[in-house]
Amino acid sequence: MSDDQQPEQQQWALVLAFDTDEPEFTRGVEVGIIWKATEDGRPWEGLVSAANTEMVIRIAEARGLSFRAHLAGDSGEWYQVTLAARPGGEGE
Repeated sequence: MSDDQQPEQQQWALVLAFDTDEPEFTRGVEVGIIWKATEDGRPWEGLVSAANTEMVIRIAEARGLSFRAHLAGDSGEWYQVTLAARPGGEGE
């Protein structure tokens, strides 16, 4: 690689792009995926948009799971979230 070439930047894209730009549709899809993944109190970990953190807290409460989150990156738009079984066997 010559000095004037930059290493490839990592690009993110949807595998299947939505046919709408409505933020509420996107939020609903994100929550639906997490709701399904936590069936039967199963733990889940992943990135969540800041706009959906309240809904993910509600999912954790409904499923009997603990909720932990920390900011992912500097933009303030994403959180790394962990939903796990509560100590003492709840959520298992």
